[in-house]
Amino acid sequence: MQSDRLKEVLKEILRPFDCLLIVAAVWLFSTFDYDNLDTADKIYMVTFSLWFAMLVIRGVILYQNDKGGRLH
Repeated sequence: MQSDRLKEVLKEILRPFDCLLIVAAVWLFSTFDYDNLDTADKIYMVTFSLWFAMLVIRGVILYQNDKGGRLH
């Protein structure tokens, strides 16, 4: 089934350190003073955005490879 394949890919994508980063990011984003962002806050937001984009790309690649498709 497709949902079983998706669960397997999610297990491969979300490594323990990635889960820790997600928890840390949610906590930090909830404590930001968005009206008064420091340079460090902006750097963190950019860094987390890059990490999240790479996580999504890794997921797409693993999903395509698991599906048997070829990436061009």
